[in-house]
Amino acid sequence: MKARFLLAVVPLLFLIGCGIPFNRPAVGPDGTTAFFLDKFGSYDFLPESGTLTLIKGDETIQIPGAKAAGDCGAISWSRDGTELVFVDTELGDWQLPVAWRIEVTGVQTDSKAVTLVDSDSPLIDPAFTPEGNITYIEVDDEGNGHLFLYDRIEEVTYPLLDSVLSYRPARTGPHLWVIKISDEGALSMGHLIQYDPETGNEDEIASFFLGGGMAETFLLFPASFLWDIDPSGEYIALTLFDQALIAPKLDNQDTSLYLINADENTATRISTRGIAPAFSPDGAFIAYIGSENGEDQDTFLYDRLTQTQKKIPLTYSTVGLFWIDAGHLGLIVEKQAEASPQIGTDQPNMGTEETDTGYSLLIFDLETGEVAPIIPN
Repeated sequence: MKARFLLAVVPLLFLIGCGIPFNRPAVGPDGTTAFFLDKFGSYDFLPESGTLTLIKGDETIQIPGAKAAGDCGAISWSRDGTELVFVDTELGDWQLPVAWRIEVTGVQTDSKAVTLVDSDSPLIDPAFTPEGNITYIEVDDEGNGHLFLYDRIEEVTYPLLDSVLSYRPARTGPHLWVIKISDEGALSMGHLIQYDPETGNEDEIASFFLGGGMAETFLLFPASFLWDIDPSGEYIALTLFDQALIAPKLDNQDTSLYLINADENTATRISTRGIAPAFSPDGAFIAYIGSENGEDQDTFLYDRLTQTQKKIPLTYSTVGLFWIDAGHLGLIVEKQAEASPQIGTDQPNMGTEETDTGYSLLIFDLETGEVAPIIPN
């Protein structure tokens, strides 16, 4: 079964609005992986409720005091690996989020989640600062993103930046990588900056044209779906819609993946269909989701040193990925659809329809090529 290229869901999400927290697993400093499982113990990319679950080696640990009542996800670890932050929601009549909560919990089985921020506006990508405070984006009624910091000692929220589309904390140190938007006449421009919350200093690294609904896409998807920074802070992998500044608009709405060298101020396109870039822990590779035909979603590895890439030979359609360590890649894949007979037919291989069977979490060994489930049986 062919899967739609992931960003083909953007038009649908435009109708729904932003603020859907995807249940992308988060890997902690010691390699423990966190995500939500539903009441049946199953993984879903877009769960409507769930219990926070940890995979540590062969051990599965659930935190009963960290249950989500609505759409849940956007999980992030504290720098020391002792806490997790996530987004829970309240669902309305159409089973869509109408209220958002940022919650923090410890990682012990008796830990209890505590709500730090709640809002009727979408709350996106909460993350810990080195001091244990929380940064996040809140989207106002006009669709504008604002970056905030919640001080847990003072219990006060401080505004940091306006006109924010997306951000990612640096892997070390206090600064943030932020993508802001500005209007340049009839055009919209994106600006990648390095921002220091302590001093307020902004250092622009790159700027680019935002076309084809790219500004809305940044607020629809978590930052990890669209860009990443290598551990050294020298390279940025960024997904953008390519669109010529001419009329009529291009029919091709696929996304290109660019590698930006922050030190040399250069950019190289490494894929004409690429999303969800993720640098390996050593910065040597970029894993990303790509497509050779615009329909099948495959996993690719780009070698930054040799500037070559290869497709990982999998039989699954990949919808998300994350590094567990330098030798192992975590994959979110669509379970292969199964054929179920329709009522009233008795001929084999006739009158069947494909059924959606959800998602699985897999671990791929880069050295051996072996694939295994992340969640133990």
